[in-house]
Amino acid sequence: MEVQKNDKKLAAMAKVLKAVANHNRLRIVQLLLDNGEMTVNEICEKLENCEQSLLSHHLAALKEAGVLSSRRDGRKIFYSSAKKEIENLLSCIENCCDTE
Repeated sequence: MEVQKNDKKLAAMAKVLKAVANHNRLRIVQLLLDNGEMTVNEICEKLENCEQSLLSHHLAALKEAGVLSSRRDGRKIFYSSAKKEIENLLSCIENCCDTE
């Protein structure tokens, strides 16, 4: 039973890592961490050379992995970081990288 519980946890961890293992998705997550809640149009404006259909695909993948959350207000959908721990994860990854 313990092995199955660990496998579920590892699968969930892999899902999050896979979702953020993309340059554009990392940019989206960092943008939302820096600016708070934003609409798709606002995100697209901040990202240069943005294709809204591709952005929507990235947002859906990040939301499905639990990295982002969304709420609807009328016709607009607002996205934000789902958990404070995501910021910690990105900071940890940054500390593991040699960027000099």
